[in-house]
Amino acid sequence: MSKPLVITLGGKKYPALNLQKALKRIGMQWRKNARISLTKQKRQNTGYLSKSIGLEVGQDKNGFFVNITPSAPYWPFVDLGVQGASYNKFGSIQSKSPFRFGSGKGPKGMRGAIDRWTVQKNIKGTRDEQGRFVSRQSIVYAITSAIWHRGLKPSLFISGTGERIEKKAVKQIGIALEKDYANAMKKDMSRDKNLNVT
Repeated sequence: MSKPLVITLGGKKYPALNLQKALKRIGMQWRKNARISLTKQKRQNTGYLSKSIGLEVGQDKNGFFVNITPSAPYWPFVDLGVQGASYNKFGSIQSKSPFRFGSGKGPKGMRGAIDRWTVQKNIKGTRDEQGRFVSRQSIVYAITSAIWHRGLKPSLFISGTGERIEKKAVKQIGIALEKDYANAMKKDMSRDKNLNVT
């Protein structure tokens, strides 16, 4: 449960209920758009990444915020992509990614993740063009090697959908804040017994 948001008027704090509802609505729409983006780009395998997207509405020293963050540890790589060790197949957006194969800074275990993926997809050994049997382990190595050299395509399922919803959210936030300040002024003025508040 998120902590209640507050606004300050005349040195006193008042609940920002309308703003809290607006930010929650915006966050829910952002999360929905992020999930749709993953589905459209065929980035759903087990559905874990999509289901792991959490929603947080809050307030800190910089102001009010709404955030959606998946608990799946690999989500930034899916969102921003990963630059290839040899080249970037997916253009300028991939080139802006802070992640790069071969940098030595990222988490290890890509081959294990690819191996699990081939099991989930029921990919078994097959025959090559010459009729020779190619084991699943060889397929895993080939996929891992290809990804290592060319990188991963950015999906922008969080950052891209966030930028798009931000433009629409500004108006909703403004209306909500206007209502909350009007309510706060009413409460503040009602404390003065010489004033009539209607």
